[in-house]
Amino acid sequence: MTLAYGVCASIGAHTVVAAWHVHARRTGALPLAGLAAGIGLWAVLACASTLTTDVTTLRVLAIAGILPQGALIASYAVLVWTIGNPSWPTRRRIVLLSIEPVVSTALAATDGWHHQFFGEVALNPLGVWVVQLGPLYWAHLLFLYFLTIWSTLHFGLADPAAPQKKNRQLGWMLAIALPPIVVNLLALEVFALGVELTLIGMASTVVVLRIALDRHSFDLLPVAREQVIDELSDSFCIVDRAGYVRDFNRAARRLLPHLSPGLAGRHDVRIEDFGLGVQPDPEHDTTWLVEDATVLGIDLEIRLIVLRDPAGSCVGWAMVSRDVTTANRQQRSLETANVRLRTQLDTIEALRAELAEQAVRDPLTGLHNRRYLTDALTMRSAGAAGEPVCLALVDIDHFKRVNDTYGHAVGDDVLVGVARELAEGQPPSVVVARNGGEEFVLVFPGATAEEGRTRVEALRERVAAHRFAADDVTLQVTFSAGIAASDGHFDAEALLEGADRALYRAKDGGRNRTETASAAELVHAV
Repeated sequence: MTLAYGVCASIGAHTVVAAWHVHARRTGALPLAGLAAGIGLWAVLACASTLTTDVTTLRVLAIAGILPQGALIASYAVLVWTIGNPSWPTRRRIVLLSIEPVVSTALAATDGWHHQFFGEVALNPLGVWVVQLGPLYWAHLLFLYFLTIWSTLHFGLADPAAPQKKNRQLGWMLAIALPPIVVNLLALEVFALGVELTLIGMASTVVVLRIALDRHSFDLLPVAREQVIDELSDSFCIVDRAGYVRDFNRAARRLLPHLSPGLAGRHDVRIEDFGLGVQPDPEHDTTWLVEDATVLGIDLEIRLIVLRDPAGSCVGWAMVSRDVTTANRQQRSLETANVRLRTQLDTIEALRAELAEQAVRDPLTGLHNRRYLTDALTMRSAGAAGEPVCLALVDIDHFKRVNDTYGHAVGDDVLVGVARELAEGQPPSVVVARNGGEEFVLVFPGATAEEGRTRVEALRERVAAHRFAADDVTLQVTFSAGIAASDGHFDAEALLEGADRALYRAKDGGRNRTETASAAELVHAV
């Protein structure tokens, strides 16, 4: 018996440690730890009682064993009720369960006054000195039996719905509760050994409980399938293979009068009678969206789920109808808002692009302005990578005389006309910009000084041959130009200064001509 008690104590200690490690994520782990702790302590006391023959020590050990007995049964009750309803344990209920173990321990401790809890110390048939049991001990024991059996049955009968799961879990509970009861009754009444065989039964209870909890056998409460389906907010119908509706939930019954007033109260409703245009498919689950499905103007999302027998043949369908009116309206509103937002963003982007373009355009001639020219030259100089570039600085000859003689309005018309002649026919890569006043700049990427001069000369001859009509006046104007070129590694300011020096030479040389900056002028500019 000493060895058996030692094994029970080891089972209890190991279970306490294991249950404590998983108590945060496993239902019932803490009560299981309490149950195992009571078994372990009781086993240690029982083991000690088998190793002593001192009467006083035996009585002290018997008294000390009363508290773990009551504590482990109280823990068992808490465990069972926790499994049945995880919100059950409260401080008040746990305190109530603690009353009997405390009272019984107090009565056992004062047995020297009333002699009702224990009897004499005597040898049992195994030759072990044990304390005989008194009437109060039997009352204590009967209470523990009652608490064990009542807790088990209360769990098993707590949910009369879902009989399959209830029967399975009740079977677990009987496997847990019966061993200590049967073993203890046999030990006390049939064989009358007077030893604590209940410990062996309780140890088996702990083992079975650990297996059940490890398998998550009690993590979910049995639920009444019919009640859950009836409480669904979605309409739920069972349709047989012939298309007849065999069962409704509460939401579907409320929907029927709105689909067709004649459907209410009928027991032979077919799926076609709903008027939703739903066609069941015996092979696949199907989903429909029916807009404005009833006189109430609601939208329904309808899903037909194929129900099959064990052989895989279709025996009917589960039809679930969900009101998606609000979601559809929100989706349509969102789509409308998105279209409106996209339109506004496109308008803003167009305005932004227009403003950006206006910022780099000369308002009079429509050519790019000095700001754009500076940025273009800076970017080209930074990324030239050895490509030659030619820059031409163009200035209209005697433009001040035009303004003084014919007025600024005619002068503006001349500027616009010359700008048009300079820009007409130019490829996109050529920059044509107004540098200010009557001065223009052309940038020819990839062109040498000679190629640039040839192009400018052609433009000069075209402008000289053109007649500008303004305010009933026909004018002929010419321009002078300065050319500066680079082999690909250039400084924008140096090119402009070189072209400006060449322009001054063209002016000094009689105007209406094109001059090219010399290497010395470019070096001097740098």
